Amino acid sequence: MNSFANSLSPLASNIRVQLALTAFGATLATGIAIFSYQSYQRDARKKALKKKISKDPPIRGINPKASNAPASVEHFDETLIKEQLARNIAFLGEEGVDKLRNSFIIVVGAGGVGSWAALMLVRSGVQHIRIIDFDQVTLSSLNRHAVATHADVGSPKVIALQKNFKEFAPWVKVEPVIELFTKANAPRLLAGNPDFIIDAIDNIDTKLDLLKYCHDNKLPILSSMGAGAKADPSRVQISDISQTIEDPLARAVRRRLKKLGVDSGITVVYSSEKPNVKLLPLGRCRQLIEESKITNASEYAALPDFRSRILPVLGNNSLHIFQSYFPLLELMNNSNERRQH
Repeated sequence: MNSFANSLSPLASNIRVQLALTAFGATLATGIAIFSYQSYQRDARKKALKKKISKDPPIRGINPKASNAPASVEHFDETLIKEQLARNIAFLGEEGVDKLRNSFIIVVGAGGVGSWAALMLVRSGVQHIRIIDFDQVTLSSLNRHAVATHADVGSPKVIALQKNFKEFAPWVKVEPVIELFTKANAPRLLAGNPDFIIDAIDNIDTKLDLLKYCHDNKLPILSSMGAGAKADPSRVQISDISQTIEDPLARAVRRRLKKLGVDSGITVVYSSEKPNVKLLPLGRCRQLIEESKITNASEYAALPDFRSRILPVLGNNSLHIFQSYFPLLELMNNSNERRQH
């Protein structure tokens, strides 16, 4: 009897092993099936979302003559938009976010200041923004531009911003304008009753044209002063242009505005920090020009009469970041008040 039981023992053991292996195999197959189905669902939802976004109208504004053509925006699920802006609503409240969403902002200049201002305004809920800049992304732009990548080098800065905004907020109406701001085209470029205009221009002549036009036409504007070679966040100031100190660009703008009959009434963001980094001496600039066989310094500039010397700027410059957020605070206080009057 014992010998018979012993002979059956290996068989029973093998059956248990087989059952265990069968159970394990069934469990593994079930798990693979579940994960495969979930992966399939995720891919299907992703493809559906991309297909929906791809139905948006093509990029507009590349032709300067038609750069102000309105860009239609597809309607998206309002609950999804509010979920994306949930943290903004918690901080600013429903009324504050509604003001932002109903605002129309124009940003003039899409470099180290303007790109960050535009980016944070869109992320904060602004659903209509016009960005004006004639320049292209260069390799040296990548240390401070808000969204540009190597793939954007050689393309217009405003198009780089539009492409990026479409990735996370495709419901936003973005008007990219590849054009240099001038007095002559100011009425057209600033048309549409904007709630706010951000001056992020670094050329003083163009900046003066914009500030004078906005002052004369009572358009609300926030002007960015000098941020190059500065890095102390405790010295960032917000004031009227008439009260600026220790900022060479602000001083030059203030003096030239006075000659144009504008003494005050323009809000600016600037730093009272004394720059501790200097431009390369002009003598050394001339030496480099001679060594490079370039006979005309203007060949270094994107456009005639634009500066050709390199201004030291850090990508994480605190003034750039502060200038990006200040328009948000201003909009909270002023965006709908002007329309009500």
